Amino acid sequence: MFTNITPLSDQLKKYITCFTVSHHRETFPLKYTAFPNLGTCLALFNQTSIGIKPNEVTFTKDVTHGPKIIVLGRLTQPTIITFNDPVDEISINFTPCGINFFFKVPFIKIAAQSSQLLNESKWSKFASQLFTVPIEKRIERLEEFLLSNLRQHQGDPLERIYKSTAEVDKLTVKELAAIACMSERNFLRHFKKYMGCSPSLFKKIIRFRNVLDAQYSKSTNSYHRFLITEDYYDSSHFRKEFVQFTGYAISSFKKGSFLPGNGSSVFKLM
Repeated sequence: MFTNITPLSDQLKKYITCFTVSHHRETFPLKYTAFPNLGTCLALFNQTSIGIKPNEVTFTKDVTHGPKIIVLGRLTQPTIITFNDPVDEISINFTPCGINFFFKVPFIKIAAQSSQLLNESKWSKFASQLFTVPIEKRIERLEEFLLSNLRQHQGDPLERIYKSTAEVDKLTVKELAAIACMSERNFLRHFKKYMGCSPSLFKKIIRFRNVLDAQYSKSTNSYHRFLITEDYYDSSHFRKEFVQFTGYAISSFKKGSFLPGNGSSVFKLM
């Protein structure tokens, strides 16, 4: 369903893991569950009707609809994604707070909900132009647009929060705040503004992704080693968080069919 393309620009690679272009090899309708991830996603669609409900998004081909843009917020629960038909889509998959470098307002204002349409005139105008470009030229045009909107934040709170995300799972808030040259209160405020959640919740998501990605890649035959390596208190703690983020007990989750997605994401087919 997806073809992942790494940005050519070294500047963009700092903030974007990959672009995802849809293809139409699957049988439709196609339904899967997306789980909390480290990064965030902005997706451009053409001739598509988009239905948004809490923790559920549906895409349907509709030639009467012009380009639309959807932004995923900080997912903290599993989200059901349904494609009723093959649609024309290009997604931008950002690093944990990378999206902030392309907008004037912070992520929490762009994406306060788990899913929402983006109503921003500059981006809407670009989307209308992008889908008139031949398919093989669209990623090149998208990179040009992103580079023209890349904002510099040297030394300011966003840049310091951006750098802290690499160490957030290893250090305490007090240590992270010291590295960012902020008080703990200011660090927590700016972290939530740019990341869409608290450091403690983001640490849980990191831990969960490590488990999920290891299971999908078959790099381990047992979840139990994560009780130590991923800093879970005990097996009960592990099971509780796993159900929170997947909606499944571990045993039933492992029996499912999976679909590799953008970057390291893993989707569970329904």
